[in-house]
Amino acid sequence: MNTKLVLSASRMTDMPRFYPAKLIEEVNKRLERGLEIHTLVLWTKHPGSLLIDPLRPYLEELKNKSIQLYVQLTMTGLGGMRVGIKSNEKPLVMEPKAPSLQDSLQLLPEVINLVGSPERIRLRVDPIVRIRDCKGNAFSSLKFLPVIIKSSAQYGVKYFSFSFLEKNMHHKVDKRFREMGCQILPPDEEERHRTFNWLKQLESKYGVFISACCVPGFPESKCIDGELLQRLHDHREPADLRQPRKRPLCGCTFSIDIGGWPPKLCYTGCDYCYAHANYVD
Repeated sequence: MNTKLVLSASRMTDMPRFYPAKLIEEVNKRLERGLEIHTLVLWTKHPGSLLIDPLRPYLEELKNKSIQLYVQLTMTGLGGMRVGIKSNEKPLVMEPKAPSLQDSLQLLPEVINLVGSPERIRLRVDPIVRIRDCKGNAFSSLKFLPVIIKSSAQYGVKYFSFSFLEKNMHHKVDKRFREMGCQILPPDEEERHRTFNWLKQLESKYGVFISACCVPGFPESKCIDGELLQRLHDHREPADLRQPRKRPLCGCTFSIDIGGWPPKLCYTGCDYCYAHANYVD
């Protein structure tokens, strides 16, 4: 049985927000070569970018060609929020150019309408941030998780992913926080166990599925899940179910990332970003 491609746009940067023309170009390149596309996976922190020109009419065109749309939408609750102070006495705003949680949630029904089903959205509370600022004040964004889940579940969103901001995983992230005079506070083993049990309670309460994205101490998961994409596709088209396993605990099925190399700058400016970002002070 022939399988169609799953395209990912993109794990490397927010293409819908900052590079929509390039996104369209890369998809068209493959269509012009006669390649068949099963699903276009759109990763963004800016849901509004999916609903305006040039992307909105193009995405509608893809749907008319039986190309499924699937959105990995990140909401952490940190957009534009001051969470502490840096050693240079400037406010610590970890997502300076991300939309607020309220603004993102307001657009969720329109995004659902675009993709055709709330099951075609995976809402990423990624990462959960626990830090201590230069004055010794602790902050945790974990409190936003049940708010985000409850607010999204009322629209039918079922799939959620999370991670923790960890230490000793990305050298430049550790260095950046040291320079800001801030300390990353990852959960210890006991806290991870308590969090796991708490998440199971949230799943039961709201009828959702919450997965950890490559988080030590939590089960393996799939952010791009070929079996799910097959089930959700209007014509139940087969997708590639191979698992490249490029990271520990990552069960994602095969996709082609069209973000390009070298990675393009992301201008949202998140302090915890481990990719190629433009940081805002």
